[in-house]
Amino acid sequence: MTASRESGTLGTYQRYKLGQAQFQKWLKQTSDRLRTGPAGLEKPVPQKGSSSTVKGSQFGQDSQAASAVHWSQLESMTSIIVDNLDPEQIPRSAINILRDVVQLRKKSARFFSSAAAKSDNDTLKEKNSTHEHIIKVLEKILHQFEAALSKVRPSVSSTSTSEDGQLGMNDINNMFEYLKLEESYDGENGEPDEVFDIEAAALKRSKKPQKKGGKKQKLKKPPKGQHVQKRTTKSQGASWVDTFRWMDNEVDEDGEDDLDYYMIIYCFFQDFNSIRTYVGDRWTEYFYHKSVSLNTLAVLTNAASEIFHEMEYELEKTLEDMPRLAEYDFMLDMLFFNYGLEHVDYSGEDQLTDTERKYKILEEADWLGFPAYSQVLQLLDAIPPRKVPLFPVSTTKHPNYGVHDFDGFQQFTRDVISELAIECCHTKAMKTNGELAMIAIAQDELTLDFEDILRTRDYSSAIIFDLSLYTDVRYILEGQVIDAFDLLRATGASMKATLEEQLPNIRGPWDLKKECRERLVEIETYILKDFLEGDKARRFEEKGIKEPFERNILLKSDPVWSGLLDFRCRLILNNLGYRFITESPVVFGAAFIYMASRLDAVSGFHWLQMDRFLRIHGEDKILQGSIHPNLTPVDLIKRFVNSDLFGTDSPIKDYLTPSRSLEALYKRYAKEHGYSRQPLAYLREIIRESLEHQVSILSSDADGEKNLLDTGNTFMKRTSFNPAIVQNAQREACQPASVSPVRLLEILDKATTSLLEDQLSIDYFKLHKESVQLLRELLIEFSSEVEKDAPSLFDKDIRIGKLCLLLPVIYRSMIDGSVTEITRRLGKVVTGVCSRL
Repeated sequence: MTASRESGTLGTYQRYKLGQAQFQKWLKQTSDRLRTGPAGLEKPVPQKGSSSTVKGSQFGQDSQAASAVHWSQLESMTSIIVDNLDPEQIPRSAINILRDVVQLRKKSARFFSSAAAKSDNDTLKEKNSTHEHIIKVLEKILHQFEAALSKVRPSVSSTSTSEDGQLGMNDINNMFEYLKLEESYDGENGEPDEVFDIEAAALKRSKKPQKKGGKKQKLKKPPKGQHVQKRTTKSQGASWVDTFRWMDNEVDEDGEDDLDYYMIIYCFFQDFNSIRTYVGDRWTEYFYHKSVSLNTLAVLTNAASEIFHEMEYELEKTLEDMPRLAEYDFMLDMLFFNYGLEHVDYSGEDQLTDTERKYKILEEADWLGFPAYSQVLQLLDAIPPRKVPLFPVSTTKHPNYGVHDFDGFQQFTRDVISELAIECCHTKAMKTNGELAMIAIAQDELTLDFEDILRTRDYSSAIIFDLSLYTDVRYILEGQVIDAFDLLRATGASMKATLEEQLPNIRGPWDLKKECRERLVEIETYILKDFLEGDKARRFEEKGIKEPFERNILLKSDPVWSGLLDFRCRLILNNLGYRFITESPVVFGAAFIYMASRLDAVSGFHWLQMDRFLRIHGEDKILQGSIHPNLTPVDLIKRFVNSDLFGTDSPIKDYLTPSRSLEALYKRYAKEHGYSRQPLAYLREIIRESLEHQVSILSSDADGEKNLLDTGNTFMKRTSFNPAIVQNAQREACQPASVSPVRLLEILDKATTSLLEDQLSIDYFKLHKESVQLLRELLIEFSSEVEKDAPSLFDKDIRIGKLCLLLPVIYRSMIDGSVTEITRRLGKVVTGVCSRL
């Protein structure tokens, strides 16, 4: 199992374990190098009440000596570093990691200790004492480092480095690269020190969590696993995060580790709520300011649903020896009834009024997704298998928007989920009858999940999370939930008009014209009409219901699917237009004429679509060279005449390569997928492209290592950096497999917004139409020259692409006549056309 998911993310618990491994590796590696004697530290006697070894849920084993690392040994290692190393050589990232690890352990231990205090189990109390001792040791180490750093960095913070208190990937990446550079440095002076294999620090799988209060059945313990001997390896290349195993197959020989189970499950829900908060905030920005595109919001929300499924899959793999622990019901019971939640203050509950207590319970339950969960159970009881509820207009109930009290919010949750459930009954039935593809066009994960609930009569954590997020969105948008559907209708009508207008002009590849016709049918069926209307009408007629039903409820109530359909329209129209203009050099020819006329223009004039086209695809690329002050109109047009843009082997498509993000989103939302859901690899492509510019910046920066490592000038002076090593480290620091789920959504948010504002903002069909208009008016202006040099351009049935043969005529006129006069005539025509656009 890899550390990074298919989407390229690491969850909170994974980052926590990976951070621990990196800190310990640095601690041992550095202390070993600073030892004065050849012999290692003597093995100290473990303190009473503490674990004698560092378990998988704590720090890893010393793979070099094949023996355990003691907590007191970690203190000794820290003392060696603090006493012998210049504070400026202590990387800040290591201390940030340790600080966040301590805080996360303290959060989890708080409720573990509460369970131990109320239990009569001596083993549980002893383990709780061990956990408390571990935290004290880590805190002591942290204080030692902070005291040392305060001598040169007075502003050292004692708080978490991340806003949400979760371990960030920047510090982990920095420490990994620091360790690699340290190994390289040591290797220059002899054999490099043996270091921990990152896998050796991975979590060992334990057994059941401690039951509290006897509310749940005991779980059967899995058999003890065979001891797996660890091996020692050095860090290997750029695939470090892809080969890191954050859960080991070895069973902890000394028994259970309930604290880790609580941490795993709590972090699972913490990641869910971090994603939920980010997505909810973006929808709120739309509600109040309209500052976020509905397309972007739809893509973000659907990606969040995909990440929920990935999170659940990772959790199930992690707890595959105890699958019951990964079930939503069990986790809900564990956190809601047994242990409690870290962020909820349970003190003084006796002083709360009934209303205050209700709201507090609701807040805690909502954090776990309980309202959506309870509604799913009610729906499964209310809707029999293979049945489709029918509701005429008079009985259709819409959610009541506004601020709700405790009971009002529960009713609101029931209404919005029930409204969606009824529509999903129809889509499921149509798919069963073969009337709708199993994965409908641009269908969102939420409705697919709801169909699975109705089909399997079961649910998963991811589906509960989906519905919780959907309820949030509906609560935020209120009556504006229909905005996405209205936008979709407008986009669909505009796209239909464009394709119908351009269809006669498409004489290129047969597949382009065929696809245009198919897209017209798609728009009519799924966007301009209610694609569920036929199924509903038939069922109403069979039941003898004469009253009409409300149309388009599904897309009106699901802004994500409506937004994805609208985004799909934009992707498809952009792709069709792009393919259309690359079939001839018309747009390129118009670009050369436009820029040539602007070189000597006294008064500025602008061509919006062409300016956007040149900016996004690059003037240097389109015009096959830079626009410098000494460039003349003759020189520029000569470039086009001498180019290879004519003929069947024209490299036009090479000049208009779409970005990888655009290609990834096109494959995800504009392609038909039939029966299978799409993998999340498209997200990794978007992350990779968005971070590539950082690589170029770091690689070209002579002091790039200062951006990568926070190690101080002394370290820089004593280390002989190999530029290739530094450059490689800089590239690996930008590995896309090392982002948190929220960071992934931030990148996706920015990438989607950028595409909508840039590449998807080009109307290629309109640009082509305007380019043809310009060339035809130039043909009239230079009719006498054309009559002498290329009379075939006046043929009635001439292919539009041949209009670019006008440019060689204009170029020869410049060479043979007055350049100034020809340029003036060019400017006159271009100015006139631009003024009418």
